[in-house]
Amino acid sequence: MELGWSYPKRRELIDRLKRSVTLDQNKHPIHFQNERTFFPIFKVPIGMPRYRLANGRTQAAQEEYYTMNKLPEDFFERDIELEDAHKAQHDILKTHLKQTGGIDLLNFFNNHDQEEPLILDNNGFVVNGNRRLCAMRELHQKEIENGTQNPRFSHIEVIILPPCSEEDILELEGRLQISEDIKADYSWTAEACMYRSLRDKKNYSTDKIARIYDKKKEEIEDLILLLTYVDQYLESRNKPKQYQEVQEDQFAFEAIVKCRKKIKDDDKKDIFQVISFSVIDNPLPGMGRIYGFIPKIADNIDNIIEKVIEEFPIEEDTTIEDDDLDDLLGGSNNIEQDLINLAKILDNENNRENVVHLVKDVIDADEDRKQRMTVIQKIQRANSLLQDAVNMFDDDTECDGIEAQLESIEAHITSLREKL
Repeated sequence: MELGWSYPKRRELIDRLKRSVTLDQNKHPIHFQNERTFFPIFKVPIGMPRYRLANGRTQAAQEEYYTMNKLPEDFFERDIELEDAHKAQHDILKTHLKQTGGIDLLNFFNNHDQEEPLILDNNGFVVNGNRRLCAMRELHQKEIENGTQNPRFSHIEVIILPPCSEEDILELEGRLQISEDIKADYSWTAEACMYRSLRDKKNYSTDKIARIYDKKKEEIEDLILLLTYVDQYLESRNKPKQYQEVQEDQFAFEAIVKCRKKIKDDDKKDIFQVISFSVIDNPLPGMGRIYGFIPKIADNIDNIIEKVIEEFPIEEDTTIEDDDLDDLLGGSNNIEQDLINLAKILDNENNRENVVHLVKDVIDADEDRKQRMTVIQKIQRANSLLQDAVNMFDDDTECDGIEAQLESIEAHITSLREKL
């Protein structure tokens, strides 16, 4: 399969196409460089375009690829013509041809012709339509291997941008990423990786990124921060950059970030995070949604620490006196190292599942206590209202229905007594 012509060969074709434009040539409109422009549509061999390796949609997958294959971090950047990089990019794009809730592009192009031109830059790199090109190449190659006469997609429609800056391309990408039809939304990890890459590798400010992608600055910063915790989680599980592992856990990580901010002591923050990571690994029946359970861990962190100290001693044959335990829960400096050690103990792979069971027991017990308190509070409220009724009763009080209500109250009292 041809994954892009050489640069001189692409340039030769692009220059020839641009010189051959006719007045009646079909055109396609896009908003580019702050104005709506109609670009002529060209037919080019499917093997001509190169994938754009600086592809926001595949940023997360690229990071996973070079990490898993122990390649340099600049594998997709150091040489944008590198054949091995384009083979890897094609394989990555193949995994993106069907996304959850989206259209299967292989199936789509099995039943449809190309309906919209790909957008190439002035050097023949695909600015928009990388996934569609990958799908059409796969189908074209399959027909060639099957000996099909006149295989489909031997030539594809493209428009070619004029010479432009990287920022022009990013702004175009930002406009086109939110689209219907066969263009799938970015996954949240891919979006976060794209923003982080622009910030760290292109030195773009979050203000600039927000403007390009029509987002709020806070959204950009929050998503990048979220990715920091995702990376910590994956690295602690020996799965660095394997972002597909957490696609369903966005709300859980958002809950971790939010709840960490509420815990004042840094070491307790770490213990909370370690426990929350284990809950993501080992959700138990009765927890409900993980993102709803995580705040309960934060609310009960002191009780949880007290319980885990009993179950997972910080040092063998060492007990903590009551005064020391008070210091520990209160964040005293002289016990700080114990909290650090405790976090390490809880993060031990052999302890994680047991920690989750223990934490759930603590939270269940707290909820039972609150429920019992709710019962007595309601009884106290009822008693207060009855006292008010006694005080208000006089010769002018309307008595219809009172007897029936009192009988009902007496029945409820009998039921409560039976449960005591």
